[in-house]
Amino acid sequence: MKSANASSLQRFEYGRHETFAIRHGWLSKGLARIQQDGRGFQADLETADALGLGSKMVKSLSYWLEASGVASVTPQGRSRQLSVSPTGAVIAERDPYFEFPASWWFVHMALATRAGSVFGWFFNDFQQRNFDRTECVDAYQRHLRERATKPPSTEMAHRDVSCVLASYADEYGKLQDPEDGTLCPLLNLGLVVHHHDTRRFEKLSPQDGIPIELLLAFASKLGQAAGLEAVSVNELATWRHGPGRILNMHAETLDAASTEAARAYTRNGVAFERLGAERRLRAAHKPPEYWLARHYDRIGVSP
Repeated sequence: MKSANASSLQRFEYGRHETFAIRHGWLSKGLARIQQDGRGFQADLETADALGLGSKMVKSLSYWLEASGVASVTPQGRSRQLSVSPTGAVIAERDPYFEFPASWWFVHMALATRAGSVFGWFFNDFQQRNFDRTECVDAYQRHLRERATKPPSTEMAHRDVSCVLASYADEYGKLQDPEDGTLCPLLNLGLVVHHHDTRRFEKLSPQDGIPIELLLAFASKLGQAAGLEAVSVNELATWRHGPGRILNMHAETLDAASTEAARAYTRNGVAFERLGAERRLRAAHKPPEYWLARHYDRIGVSP
């Protein structure tokens, strides 16, 4: 029996990744294909042959282009047309081969804030920091039984969770072979680790820090959605779709990153202010692609 009213149930997507995580080179090939083909990106045999992918892989790539935020979907009758999104346009111009970590951090932001997806659930609603695969699948199924208009089969739930874990955790020691073409670049973000001795997974805070522009993109989106000019450190740390959940960042780390962001972007109207007992990050309500472009400017990557 569902615990939520029918009107509050949400439509979820299942299995559109075709069991494949993003692979090195996929997004750059996909973006180039969209730009070269006047029809956008078509997950057909012609595209599969042109990119050297199997038929299921090209369907998977079509999904990843959309879910990663680098492509936008336009309905075309009963079909769906993919075109380069504003974020995809910035990456195509500044980092077409996805060589800079910031490009992948912004891809992660899009995935983890995607409504009705296993990625959105894993980073926003699954609060366990240390878990095994079975615990994760069970929690996912419980969530869907309560929230989804149509819960998936157990097999499909396993596939979706496996795709998340394969995307972010090095379960089989693949990072020891950087030439392995099946590696997902999101592994390099270091957000999830697999402990081989216990076979358990653990969510981690970023070890090398994050681009300050990513934090500002989060603050912009949260503030705009809530109608706030500034967002507190506590809100950044605890709100859904905030950096606390999606980047596994604690309040102390967010405080330090906010201070750095305000120092770097004072001229852009960014400020980290104290209001009563709270510290609040003020950032202009700009879309993610604006802040990604500012990052490339700051590190000296010209258009």
